[in-house]
Amino acid sequence: MRERAARGCRGAVVAVQRRGCHVAIDYGTLLILSRPDVPLAPNALTIAAGPADSLERRGVCVGQLVALDAIAPGDHDVDWVVTLREAATWEPRPPIHPLGSRELAARLRTIRATVVADGAEASLLPLLWSCGAADGGLQSAIVRLAAAPARLLGAAAIRGDVAALSRAARGLAGLGPGLTPSGDDLLAGFVASWTLVGEALGRDLSTRERVTAAVVAGGERGASPLGHAWLEHARCGELLEPMTRFVADLLAEEPGVAAMAARGVLAVGSSSGTDWMVGFLLAAKAMLDATPWGPPW
Repeated sequence: MRERAARGCRGAVVAVQRRGCHVAIDYGTLLILSRPDVPLAPNALTIAAGPADSLERRGVCVGQLVALDAIAPGDHDVDWVVTLREAATWEPRPPIHPLGSRELAARLRTIRATVVADGAEASLLPLLWSCGAADGGLQSAIVRLAAAPARLLGAAAIRGDVAALSRAARGLAGLGPGLTPSGDDLLAGFVASWTLVGEALGRDLSTRERVTAAVVAGGERGASPLGHAWLEHARCGELLEPMTRFVADLLAEEPGVAAMAARGVLAVGSSSGTDWMVGFLLAAKAMLDATPWGPPW
């Protein structure tokens, strides 16, 4: 994103929240401009704004034009200019170390217990221990709708069944309310896990890429704009800041404090972090279930 800005690009504001806004650039690529108190995302820039500043109150609104450049451009036909003269960078792809299946399974048992204990109640969390049956209510209906495609997702990924993967992703994309619906978050977690955990386990790169490409393609039509952006980044192993810290700890050479970092993931959004973690764990479980010695939990 910084390289694009250095070359100069423009976009239009398509959504505004209290702590950030979304800008569509480069034929629909979604860029987030956020305050410093918002966790970084792979498609985000943090802008100079006080912690109490509302972007709406500062005059940012949908339809305005934004220019990004290494220096302020000379023309004045845009509403806002974002320059990168003093910008710092960060790495959204966590470092990965090779791990054996048994070691990874042991680490994941602790993470699963943390997610089950501390995850958001109104989320897809029941998919970790049931087929989606739950008491009445809107959220339970979403869990039931997600159960079958979530099961298919893992089974199809193990088989390398591209058609079934796309069908499963279509059943999850856009499922649920919110800026990033629960189904989008689950898919992003699944793709991130298949990319990064798969690398740690030594799974074939071309096979991993075929699986993740099928999931992203299947979810393309139904996913929200932000959900689609995060799916594309997850294919490259690029994650939100809390997810990057978690995966780096989980897949470190020596066991660390991944459970603490997992709680940071769970704190993302009202349920986004939990739903992302559900997808991440479902993918990791599918990979480990395929090992000769059986499931991790």
